[in-house]
Amino acid sequence: MNILTAGAPELLARAEPLFAAMGERTWHFGASPRQANTAKISTNFLLACAIESMAEACSLAEAHGVRPTDLVEMLTGTLFPGPVYSGYGAMVAERRYEPAGFRLPLGLKDVGLALEAGAARNVPLPFGGILRDAFLDALAHGDADKDWAAVAAVARRRAGLPA
Repeated sequence: MNILTAGAPELLARAEPLFAAMGERTWHFGASPRQANTAKISTNFLLACAIESMAEACSLAEAHGVRPTDLVEMLTGTLFPGPVYSGYGAMVAERRYEPAGFRLPLGLKDVGLALEAGAARNVPLPFGGILRDAFLDALAHGDADKDWAAVAAVARRRAGLPA
């Protein structure tokens, strides 16, 4: 677990032993707690974008006869190694959305928080609207109890691929 913090340096220093015991690494993002919150929202927004892009790439590949699992294996073995692409990529390619590690409604909440944070500072997040709509679509199709990677089913539906 990584811990994201922000606040008065002297208070963070007092809490550092606790952070070290709980997490692998502690990241400091400034003096205002809002900065750590924004870093977390930004991180989850990027994860949602990665899941959506993997879903679209897998749908494109499958529509042309390429097995999504083969595509993800190649991608994670070359251009995109790491836990996000290997973990969520496998879930997307295999259409394995249960058990949920992070439920779809939480993904929608975080995308909404990113859109709100962007609007508060006039930062456009064009993918945010696309993600929000994809998450709403997945929820409307009954996927609330599935992992947020189930948003990939929306990309499959848009591509006319079987469920």
